[in-house]
Amino acid sequence: MATRKPTTSGMKKKLRDAFRAHLGVDRLTAGQLLASATLQDKAYELSALIAVMEKLKAMRPTLTFTLVRGTSLVFRAKGGPIDRTSWPYIRIDDRGRTVGELWVDIECVAISADPAAKLQPGPLYGKCHELDIVLVVPNTDGRPLPSETLLGVEAKHRPFNKALLKELLGVRREMTMRGPLNAHRPPWWFVWWTARLPARPPSGLVAFCSSDMIDKYSDPADYWGIHMEHLPF
Repeated sequence: MATRKPTTSGMKKKLRDAFRAHLGVDRLTAGQLLASATLQDKAYELSALIAVMEKLKAMRPTLTFTLVRGTSLVFRAKGGPIDRTSWPYIRIDDRGRTVGELWVDIECVAISADPAAKLQPGPLYGKCHELDIVLVVPNTDGRPLPSETLLGVEAKHRPFNKALLKELLGVRREMTMRGPLNAHRPPWWFVWWTARLPARPPSGLVAFCSSDMIDKYSDPADYWGIHMEHLPF
């Protein structure tokens, strides 16, 4: 089960300081971004969001991150399509050119579904799958298609087990088709852990977990191009 414990003041301060450092926002704005993180499992998602920015920046130092506001400054806490009017997101630029966008709690169209599901009213049941964090190509609207999804991230603040592995493998299979490692020319700016991906269309899936048990389940994940990492909280 997820850790349904209240987020401590120390956790919130750490997240607030990280958002200020990476997004250049003031203390009040950083605090507003955390308004949905009253419980530790949601706070862990935002910790994973910060980790993604840190890892992308470390791999490509020319990247910059900018908070784009919606009518709400609170990161959404329930899955749905991309809605630029309502929810904030993080724009990623490289030398002045926008290369991607980071969104929180987004439903993505399954590769097995009709692409028309992108803009259909919900609920769509098995036609889409929610990801805790997605990195998509610029100006994506509605539910991202597999061709628009560059990176999916799942953040698990709980003990890792085989059921979670099965869940990840299922999500991955609905993101992309497996292809030969040399199917696409590297490198991709949105993948920091490998130079090659067995994926068509090329995309990555990352699983962060606060339990170090995740390290014991990496073999099938490697086969499908999933990166599994212990991220303490």
